[in-house]
Amino acid sequence: MPRLNRQNIDRKTNKPEIAQTEGLSPDLLLDRSKQTRRDNDIIRSAKRTVYDIDYAIKWYIENEIQPQITADNNLISVPVIFANGEKWDNVRRLGYLRDEKGMLQSPIIMIKRNSVEERASQKTLDVNRPQHDNVLIYRTKYNEQNRYEDELFPIPLNIPKPSEKIYVIDIPKYVTIEYDMMLWCDFTTQLNDLVDQILPYGRFSWGNEANKFPTAFGAISFETVNTIGEDRLVRATIPLTVQGTLLSEQETRISTIKKMYSIKKLTFDTVIDLESNVFNSTVIPSQLLQSQTFINGGGAVTVIAQGTSVTINAATMLYLTNMADQTATYSNSTTVTVSAYAAINPVTNLPATKFEFNVYINGQYIDKALYTWTPSDIISQTIVFDTAILGYAIDATDVIIINGRWA
Repeated sequence: MPRLNRQNIDRKTNKPEIAQTEGLSPDLLLDRSKQTRRDNDIIRSAKRTVYDIDYAIKWYIENEIQPQITADNNLISVPVIFANGEKWDNVRRLGYLRDEKGMLQSPIIMIKRNSVEERASQKTLDVNRPQHDNVLIYRTKYNEQNRYEDELFPIPLNIPKPSEKIYVIDIPKYVTIEYDMMLWCDFTTQLNDLVDQILPYGRFSWGNEANKFPTAFGAISFETVNTIGEDRLVRATIPLTVQGTLLSEQETRISTIKKMYSIKKLTFDTVIDLESNVFNSTVIPSQLLQSQTFINGGGAVTVIAQGTSVTINAATMLYLTNMADQTATYSNSTTVTVSAYAAINPVTNLPATKFEFNVYINGQYIDKALYTWTPSDIISQTIVFDTAILGYAIDATDVIIINGRWA
């Protein structure tokens, strides 16, 4: 019996070895057919953390909104900081922020993260629950096994089947993150101007490059800090609700991204060699009839005759086997007419030829050299017999049957 390895094993640093498997049965956890080397891979592991969302929000304020105020007739860019433990303790005790030298920090924008919770709209969909095959798949056609060919890399004689490099990534976790964005200024006019610059960006996607998240504002609160013996300060607090996604680099100590290549299949073509063109006779070769079930099931057979290759698929096979009888109408001693359409060959897109029909007079087969006829897709078909070679004239009482490929 194989030894069961631990489910939470670290595949990067403690990969199971073949020696861990006892007996002839395969290791139930280690499937070497699914292992693909990643040490030469330029694609980094997909990862999105709470820090990435924090950085995206801060980056958007600094680089997209670019808040500014006017002080002493100068345009000043408002700095943006995140509230760490020491800074937030300062704010809670004093109501404002001072630097190491005791200088009041104003103007300034401080961002504080309040909570992270699973997105309520996704709970009933079980999106955040890890399930088998609940993954995102990305395909890249260009890889070391399927290189682009040009004048520097000529096309080889044996062209390989296209191969796709596939990256399988776990579904991210959908979360709602609440922030408080606090704005400090010296004067109410400056604060009003700062709020006016930020408000138009509500409901926008905040972030940088691929890390962008819908952000909405809550109710804005204003307050004035006017303590005796202290500097006057005005403040506004803007709640931010960010719809984000989280994806760790490893879950249960297993990487959340996997690399694989598309499956290549080895197929064998069925080739039939014939002495004459399959469309020059009403007789279907026995080798082709033996493959009829395979062809009707969606397969194809290649027929080679006199140096010409033809692919027989289900539509072509139906054309070859769909034989019908039509009765000719007497016109005169040498001519008869048939009111029917010749079938259209699906390979050539032309009407069936004279060789795909057999003519019988009173049950007697008539050689094709004894009559003149060019089948067409016109309903009136005219057949003229050479009565001198035939040895008798056509009579109105004669029964003339044309068997072949009719529409």
